[in-house]
Amino acid sequence: MQGDGHRGERPSGHGGRNRSSSLRRALTVLDYIADHPDPAGVSLKDIARGLGLHKSTLLRLLAPLTDNGLVLRDAERARYRLGSHAAYLGGAYLERLDLREVARGALAGLAGQTGHTARLSIREADETVLVDAVEGSGPMPVRPRLGARHPLHTGTAGWALLARLDDAEVARAEKAARLAAAGDPASEVVAEELRAAVNAARRHGFAVEDGTAGSGVLSVDAPISNHDHAPVAAIGLSGAMAGSAQSASVSSLGTLVRGAAHEISRALGARAGRAGVADGGAHLGTHGPAGHPGSVAVPNGSGRPSSRGSEPTSQHPAKEAAHVDRRQVISTQAAPQPVGAYSQAIVAGGFLHTSGLGPHDPVTGRVAGRTIEEQTEQTMRNLASVLNAHGLDFSDVVRATVHLQHLNRDFDDFNAVYERHLTPPYPVRTTVGADLANVLLEIDMMAVLR
Repeated sequence: MQGDGHRGERPSGHGGRNRSSSLRRALTVLDYIADHPDPAGVSLKDIARGLGLHKSTLLRLLAPLTDNGLVLRDAERARYRLGSHAAYLGGAYLERLDLREVARGALAGLAGQTGHTARLSIREADETVLVDAVEGSGPMPVRPRLGARHPLHTGTAGWALLARLDDAEVARAEKAARLAAAGDPASEVVAEELRAAVNAARRHGFAVEDGTAGSGVLSVDAPISNHDHAPVAAIGLSGAMAGSAQSASVSSLGTLVRGAAHEISRALGARAGRAGVADGGAHLGTHGPAGHPGSVAVPNGSGRPSSRGSEPTSQHPAKEAAHVDRRQVISTQAAPQPVGAYSQAIVAGGFLHTSGLGPHDPVTGRVAGRTIEEQTEQTMRNLASVLNAHGLDFSDVVRATVHLQHLNRDFDDFNAVYERHLTPPYPVRTTVGADLANVLLEIDMMAVLR
């Protein structure tokens, strides 16, 4: 077993690897400073404590960052904050971004994987505007009209965006829903059901309308955030559903859409683990009377298409039903499926407990990557997917156990990747050597429920 505090440097014979490891650690320091909320900066002592580094090591890592203007040291207050060159690099990156170009690959991927039509909508004031789409190859493809506009309170794109906005914005949308239903005695019910649909989207990380009440079209959307963590767009799928939508199918589509939104958000500068990144849950499984682990409650709209476009919209999203059991199984297709008598994760006693997850690709089931860095990256993605399936992220993790095939050889390189996915205060952790089959590591985690 190896403790996870500060460690000495490797022997000089590992010069190439040391330089690579030092670069990763310096970037971790840069991330820590960027994440610090105080505009005056953060002290050397606080950085060292937060990252578990000796001050001498930290000063060595800070030197090239300050020399190149990425970090500015306030000598008078002995604090560090981002430098002007960091702003230059960020601005240069953002200037070259085009949302449609960034999202195009994700749209094509969603359409290809599902056969449904993939859509990209942006927010303009109190409306959504459809700006791009890739038609699916299914037998009854939905053909959306580019430029179609919808109020935020109608349709899953709007609900997904509202899920990332504050309650005041949701209240405005409820008021708009009442005005739209003026003269309808059920207008108060409409507003309440809108709130239920938004709350469901907040829990799951995506908004759903199954269309069984009329349109026969399933619609799923997840919010996209920019570098300020503001919801600016939604990516979604629309497709014909034969009969009633199955919860497992909805969960699978929701997981894919939420994952695409997360990747686009990161490309726009949103940082993982912060509010605004698409990190809601995929689906929550229970051992209830329905007998179907991995189900998600689906709002069932009226299904009336908007006269201004072809995205399925609803004035009456139904309130979702919920069944709560003492133990809840968390399951998501965005992570490797169990191959034995165990679950991906269990919720019990106020905590989510994951099984040990490794670097397997959730689609192919094969080991992803050959190096410890590649396998650690895939393992952390798998863990993030399981956490997201219950609306959690790495900031909720309180304990981790790491099993390394080659403890002494791979520890530093593993740790450099691991640290990139977490923000202080770090969870407690135990790292042990293990005899693993065909993989270099496994990690299990425990997270506190929100």
